[in-house]
Amino acid sequence: MINLRYHVVSLVAVFLALGLGVIMGSTVIDRVTVDQLRNQLDRVESSVKQTRKENGQLSGRLRVWDQFADQARDQVLRARLQTVPVLIVGVDGIDHGPVDDLRRQLVNAQATFQGTIWLSSKLRLGSQSDTAGLATALGVPAEQPDVLRRLAVTKIAAVLDGSAPDPNPLPALRDAGFVRYDAPPAGTTTTALDARVTPLPGTRYVVVSGAGAQVDDDQVAIPLVTQLGQAHAAVLAAEAGQDTPGGRGVFVGRLRDSGDVASRLSTVDDLESFMGQAASVLALVDLGVAKVGHYGVGPAAQRLLPAPAP
Repeated sequence: MINLRYHVVSLVAVFLALGLGVIMGSTVIDRVTVDQLRNQLDRVESSVKQTRKENGQLSGRLRVWDQFADQARDQVLRARLQTVPVLIVGVDGIDHGPVDDLRRQLVNAQATFQGTIWLSSKLRLGSQSDTAGLATALGVPAEQPDVLRRLAVTKIAAVLDGSAPDPNPLPALRDAGFVRYDAPPAGTTTTALDARVTPLPGTRYVVVSGAGAQVDDDQVAIPLVTQLGQAHAAVLAAEAGQDTPGGRGVFVGRLRDSGDVASRLSTVDDLESFMGQAASVLALVDLGVAKVGHYGVGPAAQRLLPAPAP
């Protein structure tokens, strides 16, 4: 007969066996898990090392291309616009750095650079005094701000395309603070505008606006380039963009979206880079033979640079 002691011993043995099984099983499972994690960590470390190696190689190549761009600036653009009159028109508030860089490239290209006309923030006509001041500068009766602004843009475009009758409104607009003129750098072969702020015949224009402009592009920059294009003036619209959604379409993107306007002028969307500055110079060369195109890295750009002549 099986007594109570035997039952107790049997039950203890069973529980001991279960306990040992749980301990051994958990130990094996933990070891397998640790091994798996260690293998995954090794793979991640290997991938990180490979990525760092590739990043180092790419950084090295980028440094080489930066050196190439720095050393090629003078060679690539030198004399490409020799004796060609060029004038920049910018809107206050945009980054002046890319405009200054473009100016240097125009001088290097031996253009007859005539300086920069800046359209000031006063053209917002945010006060009655500014509205009255613009009417006085234009020599017309006081009107609604939008009407006066459109008239000012029309008169400025007429001066630039050579169709404006006397008197030239730019000196009065300058004296009233609605435009500002930066002369070209001294000691170069460039030519400053005369006292009447009259561009040379055959001038090619670069109109720069976009992010930061203190007057909406709808109010000044877009109507200006549209009117210049309709008057068959040689005009390039440019902006310094950012690689974010819509970051290269603030100004030129909207011009590219208008088929009729886009067919009459050239655009550049990366003026902040040497590529964009080179594209601007070469696009100005093409405008001399009425060839237009859209360049850069943003939406609707056709190429980085204009194609060489066949």
